[in-house]
Amino acid sequence: MSQFVAIVSFFATISVLVFMDCAESKARVCFFGQPPELDAADMHQWTAQFMELVWKGCPRHCSASGASNDDHFAKEDSCQRLGLEDGTIPDERIRASSDGVFNPAAMGRLNGPSYWSPIYCDHYSLTSCWIGVDLLQTTRVSGVITQGNKLVWASHLVTEFQVSYKPTPSFSYEYIKETNGDIKLFDGGDVNSASTPHTNYFNQSIMASTVRIHPTVYIGKPVLRFELIQCPMDFFHVD
Repeated sequence: MSQFVAIVSFFATISVLVFMDCAESKARVCFFGQPPELDAADMHQWTAQFMELVWKGCPRHCSASGASNDDHFAKEDSCQRLGLEDGTIPDERIRASSDGVFNPAAMGRLNGPSYWSPIYCDHYSLTSCWIGVDLLQTTRVSGVITQGNKLVWASHLVTEFQVSYKPTPSFSYEYIKETNGDIKLFDGGDVNSASTPHTNYFNQSIMASTVRIHPTVYIGKPVLRFELIQCPMDFFHVD
């Protein structure tokens, strides 16, 4: 991750902005006020000491959506999986728009021996296909892990998808959206490593009782194994 620091001077006041090169670039005011009196013999030493004050006012890492690698893995360890992979969620709570003869929705568990694949998807309206899970009660969901299937002779992977959810069982489905209001398209990973789990964190956690994944682009055929993840409340905040 790279950072760009801008020092803006207005009369006797200094404002320091730090631009962090994250997924969503943000500028933060890390120092504002009169130039401090520091114990420094020359300008270079004064600048070094001053920047130490600046960094105390701003973190050196980005939010979860654009964190540095070290910060990303440290935070990822604090997230938990919600029960698809380990079988805590029973088969009857995993549902789909349709099931392949040998690939029903219950096979769509992350790292499972098989996978879900619909018997039919309308190529003119792929989002009519979906696989989802009923969480029974409103639950904080922070992201999704998806996985395809790589064979010696072929690979099958949903390379792009949308996510919809119900905040409570009585609500209608709504899609996770970008800040501009467009439905967010999530990346499904690389077809050359289709069996490797691929994690997408949401821009912020959602509160959902039911979550659906809607394939929009796939290679081979629409194949999915998945898991939902829940991260701590402060996961998406810079601290």
